[in-house]
Amino acid sequence: LLGTKGGPAIRPGSTMPTSSYLSMGGESIVVDCGLGVSCGLTDAGIRLETLNRIIITHLHSDHYLELGPLLHTAWTAGLKSQVEIWGPSGLDHYWAAFLESMRADIELRIEDEGRPDLSKLVTVKTITEGEFLVTGNLRVSAIRNVHPPLDETYALSFRTNDRHVVFSGDTAHFPELAEFSREADLLVHEAMLE
Repeated sequence: LLGTKGGPAIRPGSTMPTSSYLSMGGESIVVDCGLGVSCGLTDAGIRLETLNRIIITHLHSDHYLELGPLLHTAWTAGLKSQVEIWGPSGLDHYWAAFLESMRADIELRIEDEGRPDLSKLVTVKTITEGEFLVTGNLRVSAIRNVHPPLDETYALSFRTNDRHVVFSGDTAHFPELAEFSREADLLVHEAMLE
């Protein structure tokens, strides 16, 4: 758990907003990219240039504010391989706008430092309910949780043949989460307000 604070504001002594790193079934996945995720990964000994998969649970800033900066920082650290980002519809607009905001720097580093084109390294895909990703020994599923006013906000299930991990995502109570996380080895559950 790289960041566990609810909401985007940070205060003296608080933890950073939401982000996690999951290593399971031979795969490594960043779940959410709240402010501080780059430092959190680095402090945990994760080499940013090895990132290849990121999942964003919903489009509140405390869950994706640092997605662009994380990828740009990984790129400046030597990222040369493909990165797949999964998230709600609209995440592609954020990524396109981030690339445009950093266009001068990206073009300069491509020309001056010989880096590959960052825009060609990243693919943004939309999460759908049910199993949306199968890679190696890992299967990833999603169900919509309850986080008004947003509609596309997800709980995530990660399964291998012998392990099951569930992230609740930001959510109010909804009974389907119990079945979704049944017999999970680990449930990472948001808990903030009564």
